[in-house]
Amino acid sequence: MNKISLYIISICLIISFISCGNKQKETDDILPDKQLSTVAYVPSQEIFPNPERGFYKQFTGYGDNSLSSSTLKGLRKENISLILRLYYFKDFRNNPLNDAMLQYIQKDMDILRESGMKAILRFAYSESIEEPDALLSIILEHLEQLKPIFQKNTDVIAALQAGFIGSWGEWYYTTNNLNNDQARKEILDKILEVLPVDRFVQVRTPEYKRKYIGTSFPISEEQAFTNALTARIGHHNDCFMASPDDYGTYTDVVKDKEYLNTEGLYAPMGGETCPPSGIEPADCEKAQNEMRKLRWSYLNQDYYKGVLDNWVLQGCMENIIRDMGYRISLIKGDFSNQHTPGSDFTFILSLQNLGYAPFYNARNVELILKSDNNTYVAKLPEDPRFWQPYKPIKLEANIALPSNIPSGKYKLYLFLPAPESTIHDRPEYAVRLANNDCWDEETGYNDLNYEVLIEDSLDLPISTSTLKFLPKE
Repeated sequence: MNKISLYIISICLIISFISCGNKQKETDDILPDKQLSTVAYVPSQEIFPNPERGFYKQFTGYGDNSLSSSTLKGLRKENISLILRLYYFKDFRNNPLNDAMLQYIQKDMDILRESGMKAILRFAYSESIEEPDALLSIILEHLEQLKPIFQKNTDVIAALQAGFIGSWGEWYYTTNNLNNDQARKEILDKILEVLPVDRFVQVRTPEYKRKYIGTSFPISEEQAFTNALTARIGHHNDCFMASPDDYGTYTDVVKDKEYLNTEGLYAPMGGETCPPSGIEPADCEKAQNEMRKLRWSYLNQDYYKGVLDNWVLQGCMENIIRDMGYRISLIKGDFSNQHTPGSDFTFILSLQNLGYAPFYNARNVELILKSDNNTYVAKLPEDPRFWQPYKPIKLEANIALPSNIPSGKYKLYLFLPAPESTIHDRPEYAVRLANNDCWDEETGYNDLNYEVLIEDSLDLPISTSTLKFLPKE
């Protein structure tokens, strides 16, 4: 569906319905044996932060400049939820990391969590072509030392960029003969050993991944989000749209972009622009087309300003901010309208992803029933990482109501929280849907604008569903 069609649909919905949802109309043509009520939803053009996507800020760490909670919280007010934390181990090119450096990194992780932010991580030894990097043996030792930090702080790590080799950790300029297939393989082997299996490592060019995996085929749907090596490696491009081959990022531009077009459905893609060479700065049309084709999830807000300022002048910057990564919007909901304790609650919910990319990290999908005194949760067997751009998304189920649920009126919400218990209930880490007047900033719930009435007096069949609403713990 193109943007013109979406615009027409949006206008029609606005004319027919007010706010997030409006009149509930009874239907009986969706499930023959149930009478359902329908709520239509209006998409929003508002810009707001969501986890693990959008423009990021880079913060460079040398061991003596911890992150600032107040600074990070201020970024959230600018609709930024993601940073790139680039650590330089200049004092450890020939030695193990000391306790002070490890504690420094852990402190940063604690500050990220306190601030409601996540980080893309990268480690390097050199920030210029003239500076040395480290021996392979030192890098492998440092990765082993970092393993407990990775394991403990998965909740605030969005992804890890492979790093370590060469200037800026970009896997090219090296003083220790590391820019070769064998060295890169040993480092990737070690990264995948120490990194939690539910986090991606990103490599600098498609060719690096293909040589490591040993195949030119992109991730398949069957491999996606499994423990297979190919399913754990994503991509970052730090000279995006900057030259005919993005400063050597592509070995075959056409084939590499087709490869990334598929890879980006199942692995993260992000990076930064840099000064154009041999081409004009990317205009709005090219930028938006490239980001959508290559499934772009995040981009450096500060570099390269010459390119980014051009998007502001041409008038597309707000579109890019809005569409980068995922952007999930409700279309319509159909809900059962007769309930008694122990009976089924039935729903069919239609959504769409209007963003450039899907989710790349795991996320829960939960329905919430909430009254003044009680809250019940049903965790749905859905994997939103498969909610791909412009593909139909439908959630539907019969859910058993508790046999002892108090009668009365319950508001219905959709909750898309982080799965980790440390941040599950933090609204900063929940996904906000792109609909008018749906977001509850206190809880991170999305209001489905439907009231579930539960009555003791009704004679309804007892649910046989294995999916159940349970009291919120």
